[in-house]
Amino acid sequence: MRNPVHIFPALLLCLLPSITSAQEKGPADDLWDLYQQGRFEDVVVQGRVLLATDKETAQVNLAVGRSLVHLEKFEDAFAYLTKAAQMDPQKTWVYAWAEVYLGLTHWKLGDDERASQAFILGRDCAATKNATRNAETYLLRLGLSEFFVDWTHFETEHFSFRFSGRLNNFDRVAFARRYEGAYADIAQWFGGGPEEKIRFLLWSSQEEADEGGIGQLGFSKPEIFLVHARIQQTVGHEMTHVISYHALNPTVRNGLINEGIAVYMDQTNRDQMEKARSLREAGEAEAIMVSIPAMWEDWSLAPSEYSYPLAGAFVSMLIDKGGKDKFLEFFKDQSFGHAQVVYGSDLAGWIEGFEKKLYR
Repeated sequence: MRNPVHIFPALLLCLLPSITSAQEKGPADDLWDLYQQGRFEDVVVQGRVLLATDKETAQVNLAVGRSLVHLEKFEDAFAYLTKAAQMDPQKTWVYAWAEVYLGLTHWKLGDDERASQAFILGRDCAATKNATRNAETYLLRLGLSEFFVDWTHFETEHFSFRFSGRLNNFDRVAFARRYEGAYADIAQWFGGGPEEKIRFLLWSSQEEADEGGIGQLGFSKPEIFLVHARIQQTVGHEMTHVISYHALNPTVRNGLINEGIAVYMDQTNRDQMEKARSLREAGEAEAIMVSIPAMWEDWSLAPSEYSYPLAGAFVSMLIDKGGKDKFLEFFKDQSFGHAQVVYGSDLAGWIEGFEKKLYR
């Protein structure tokens, strides 16, 4: 299992920027310094000392509560975050961040309704731009905002589905059964899967996602077991990102390999090499005649409609030539340098042969 001190907080620190600049000097100053260093255990220990010595403030409670969330001690965090919000009747930045973290706490404990309420409180008090933006982000990403009021919630063994209310005459049971079948195949191939259900938000169209403010579909956030996709997208692609991430804990991810395995596992059984060749020959061949090592280093060198089938074909070749076990070993560090270590001198010849076949 991943160490929560490094994984869950890393995601949150990315989404929730520093707030220390907004505070006045007080008992929490040293706690915020420790917090920004990622020393969450120290924040909790020292914060509890302050709380036990008549130095209780809303900020101290917030620092302790936030640190407990980063440590994934959600039940312990609840009391501190609640107290922080209660001790800030003016609803300043302390109240706003307390509600955002309460939303995270309720969500991780499985209470979507209370999570939504807390995020909305953090958003609507409009105390600080960063807290407001992050509350809005979580409400939208997790399918908890007012936009999703008419969506259908459907649970299966490995998924928590949210279906758009615009999906009329749609067989959700048959859809879920297909996804469970794909999950079984993909998880077996990788030797495991996530410990939590994958939260799948299924949109009727890209136009609906644009209207909701979600951006380009589909995408996954493996760290939080989350996928947004159009109902017409392939069954296995985004699911593979989540399953592979939690099964193998890759320390280095790379577009060519990470997207390639998702295409390989998308459950369509398409000939990706033929698709890539057809796309290249139908377009401006010189514009997308990029070497595999170059694309390995810079995934943006070719247009996505071409690079995705190319990546799928390349990963298929690696698995066919080197075998599944070597690929799984390599997948944990998807860099070109690590591939050279795992596959040795064979890799250069495989790449040369692949490019000859691709470019005829």
